This record gives sequence, C-alpha cells and structure tokens, in this order.
Amino acid sequence: MPSYFDIQATPSTPSELINLLQSDDGRLDCFLAHEVYANDDPVYLKSVKQRYLDTLLAHRQRFGERPTVLARAPGRLNAFLEYLDMCAGDHMSTTIDGDIPVAFSPRDDDRLTAFNVNKLFPETELSIEEQFAAFRNAPMAGNAAQAEDNWDNRSLYCPHAGRTAGHWVNYVLSPYMRAKWNRPDQPLLGADITFGPATAPFRAGTSSSSAVVVLSFLAMYLTNKQRLPKWQIKDVCKFLGEAEWYVGTHGGANDQTTILRNPVNSVVYNRHSQPELDSTPLPFLKGVHVVLANSLWEVNKTTVGNQSFNMRKGWMQMGDEVLQMIIDAACEAIQQGRNGQRGWLTDLVRSRFGFDPGIEPVELETNLDHWDCIRQNYKKFGSLCDDILGIPDSAISELVHLLPVKIVPAEAARLLGKDIETIERVYTKPKRAIGGYHLRTTARFFHKENQIGRALERIFLEAEEKVAKGEITVADPFYDAYRIKVGQMVDELQDALCFDFRVSIQQIDLLLTIARRGPGYLGGKLTGAGKGGCVSILVRAEDSGLMCEYLDREYYSKPEHFEFYRMVLEDDLKNGAPGSVERESAEERLAILESALKRIPEQRRVITFSRGACVIPLGNL
Repeated sequence: MPSYFDIQATPSTPSELINLLQSDDGRLDCFLAHEVYANDDPVYLKSVKQRYLDTLLAHRQRFGERPTVLARAPGRLNAFLEYLDMCAGDHMSTTIDGDIPVAFSPRDDDRLTAFNVNKLFPETELSIEEQFAAFRNAPMAGNAAQAEDNWDNRSLYCPHAGRTAGHWVNYVLSPYMRAKWNRPDQPLLGADITFGPATAPFRAGTSSSSAVVVLSFLAMYLTNKQRLPKWQIKDVCKFLGEAEWYVGTHGGANDQTTILRNPVNSVVYNRHSQPELDSTPLPFLKGVHVVLANSLWEVNKTTVGNQSFNMRKGWMQMGDEVLQMIIDAACEAIQQGRNGQRGWLTDLVRSRFGFDPGIEPVELETNLDHWDCIRQNYKKFGSLCDDILGIPDSAISELVHLLPVKIVPAEAARLLGKDIETIERVYTKPKRAIGGYHLRTTARFFHKENQIGRALERIFLEAEEKVAKGEITVADPFYDAYRIKVGQMVDELQDALCFDFRVSIQQIDLLLTIARRGPGYLGGKLTGAGKGGCVSILVRAEDSGLMCEYLDREYYSKPEHFEFYRMVLEDDLKNGAPGSVERESAEERLAILESALKRIPEQRRVITFSRGACVIPLGNL
C-alpha cells in the first residue's frame, strides 16, 4: 500500500454498472452488508441497490454513456462530543447508514456540472477557472483589506465570492477552490456529477453538507490524481476541513475526517490535539441501538445558521486569546516574584483585566508547577484536559474560572486592543444589542466534553476487553452498567450543549423530554452544530422499535408540537420582502415540514454505523 492517500476506481459506462447492480451476484450483497452498512437485512440491501440504480439511471439520462464511477458518502453522527475539532481538541463521532450516492464522469475541460435528483437543488454548470478568479480577485473591503490575503482570511471575509450564500453547489465547488488556492496555475479538470436519492437527513445536524464536500473531493481527486499532491490521509482530512470554509462557515475537520475514515460498525476518536491529526477506531457497546430522530426544526444556513455557528467560533477564539493573556500574565508575575501573598492571582486578574475569578484559585496560587505545565501544553480550549494539559481537573476548573462569564464588544475591544468594528468582524457580531461573548461557559463546556470523552473511551475499550477475555457477557448486569453509564454521560453532554454552549433550542428540548419517557431510553443529545436538526437517542436494542413507535405517537402525531415553528416561518413569510432569501427560505422550510409530517416513519429510524465514504467497486468484488 502506498504511504500517501490513494483510492482506486475503474470507470465503466452507466449501462455496465447497471447490469452489475441487477445481477444476482451475492458478493455485492455481502460487501454492502458487512463492509459498508453493518446491516444484512435483504429488504434493506434491496433498497440500497435501488438507490444506486436510480442514481446511475439519472446520470445516464443526463450525461450519456461515458466512463462513470459510483460512490457514496454517509452522514456524520455526533452521538457523543461536539465542536472539539474547532479548538484543537479530540472529537468522537461516527457515520450513519444514511448516505448520499453519486455517479460522476470525468471531463477533459474545466467545466463542472452538478445535477441532483432532489428538485430542491437546481442543476448548475460552471467553469472552475472562472469561479476561482471571482473568488481570488474579490476585494476585501474595510479593515479586512489590511489582512494577509491567505485562504483563512479570504474565505472568512469573501466566502463564496460571486455566488449566492447557502447555494448547494458552493459545497461542490469548495475542494476545487481550495486546491486551486494552493496551486493557482495548475489547471483542474472538471466532472459531471449526479447526486442520487439521499437517505442522509437534510439540514438536520448530520453534516450532509460535508458529505457533499467529500464526494466532490473524490470526483476531483479521481479525475485529477496526476495533477494533485501525493497527500497522506491526514493531509486530505485537513484539506477537506479547510475547503468547506469556502461556503462561509469556519469549522474544523472532524466531520470530513469522520465521513472519510470511519470503519464500519465503529466510533472514531479523532485526535485533533496531536501535531498530526490521527483517528482511533473504538468499538461501540453491544445491545445499544441509536434512534436518529429529526426534530423537524430545520437548520437553515442561508439565514441564521451560519451566524450562530460563527458566533460560537468567536466565543472559542476570543476565550482562547483572553485565557492565553491570563496565562502569560500569571507566568510573568511568578517569574518576577509577585506571587507571595494569598490572593495574588485573583488580584492580578482583577487589576490587569478588570474582572473577578468565579472561584478562589487555591491550587493555581499555591502549586506553581502547574503553571509550567500550562505554559508548555496549553494551545486552545480543546487542551483543557488533564492528560493534555498535565494538571488535575480541579486545577483546570480553577483556570476556567479565571475567565469572565461574558464580555460585550466594547469590553472586548478594550481588553484586546482593537476597535469595536474589528471585534465584531473577527469574532462575529452578536445578534442583540445586549449580546456578547460567553467565555467562561465556553471553556467549561470543552473541559466537560474532554472529561466525558476520555471516560467514554475507557468504557468502550474496557467493555470490549472484558467480553473478549470471557470475564463477562453482553447479557451480564456488569455489562449493562456500562450501557447505563454511557447513557447518563450522553444526557450530561446535552445539558452542557444546552446551558453552557447554548446551541439547543426548545424544539430539540421538547423532543428529548418526550424521548426520556419512552421505552428503553438510555440517553440522548442533539447532533451537529445545534439550533435545530436531529437528536441521537441511545436505546436498549430490544426496545428500539418500540421507541420509534412511541415517538410517532407522542411527538410527530401531535400538531401542537410544531405550532411555534410554524408561527416563526409564517412570520418570516409575512415580513420578508418578495423574492428575499428570508421569504424563500421560509416557504421552502414550511413545505418541508408539511411534507415530513405526512411521512412520519421516515423522520426517525434505528441506524447502524456505516463505513466512511467509498467507491462502490461493482466490477472488482
């Protein structure tokens, strides 16, 4: 095997691939059941192959009998941790069996055509070179004009330049734009891409958008392999995370890494804290099913979704900068011998920065060795973990409490030595006049996430080891204690997302409150960036079907549960100008809601943990 990233595919005509799909070769079913979906139900496998068939038929009808590759990419499920990849922390996630199939045909020019069988996504044909020129040459106005013109800043200040915000093709374009930025003089060949019938929930917190980015990258890579660098897998993951910045969100690389790397029937612990990103596959508990349930409150990235996401990133970034200032000031005081009296650290924070610590920092004031570890090991909020920072959790809690609970833009400008306009541009302007940047609770959120992540890793490995050694069985009460503990920790994570990081909403809270009373419930939390979308509910395996029926009856079948969401959408319709993004979005979301409530069984289901993105090697099984 080569040391660099490689993926093999032998293009065939759509008709040849269709014939292979329709054959009775049992090797395909075996491959799909055991190497892709972790589900050997014949009815399920038949539905998978039908979606592949529909994708190829649509591709043949639109683009003809040209050499074609069939691939798929799953949705990502943050069944456990959230956001840690954005602040150099270790993130745990998996991939669901809901996915997006694609068929693509390489071109010999720079044209890129994106066709989707879902009519919500209009077909688009464009020139890669023209789109890159529009992006590369867009003026960075105001204070941004003084910033270094690199990928980070340009994608922050001029995202999707020349294109409409929120357009689905922005995700398709993103890997091409990132590759061109690195090598602007290297021409890239385009492709004709057909996105087939998807089962990854749309705008529901399972990162179907990142699945599109990964699929587009596969098309770009397999078409331009000789024109691209010989990346290692870690390079590809970093590349994909940065590529998605083009659309206007500045996230980490966890979604793309998980979608690309997750083994079948596993969870991956992505080590963003390490100098080189790596992933540790972990076995999941046996006897536990995950029910993925859509709240039906849509995460709308064309309006408030991006602002909320970038606001949280602003909290992380500002909090990290302020904490680094506090660390530098404390280390300087120790070096100068200004730490002799009790309360020296509290006095330092109060006099230098103008706010009071939340608790008395006894350990940090008396154990000066802690500061050597902090100075050496602290990077970002993701390093607020005892085995990364090298100090006990009690001392980390004191460090977190040195931060202010919240500061408004004017306070941040004073503290960081910047004008208010720059503060609101770099860290995202709060939506309300009284809004601000929540620093302490954000740091506390990541400390808590790290504690729970490490505990989950220990449980998964310990349970697997004890079963393998024959010390217990999966039917043993001792094994069941692992299930109960994991469920409790998932509930704790939801509390942190709700109260510390403030990304839950009343619709998600309602759905989880109802689920907690359901059969076999172990734990549940939102998945993804929040502010809508899906929840993942851990359920005892024998009760997962009953839980789905219970949610149908107690959540989806009660019209009053969706009254407030309808009111929000109808208000946007009433107040939005004709043809405005807000009004069109409200119309679309209202139609999606009404359609979903007519197809209730499709809104919740028991999922398996599928393999990451892959080519379907129909001719090479």
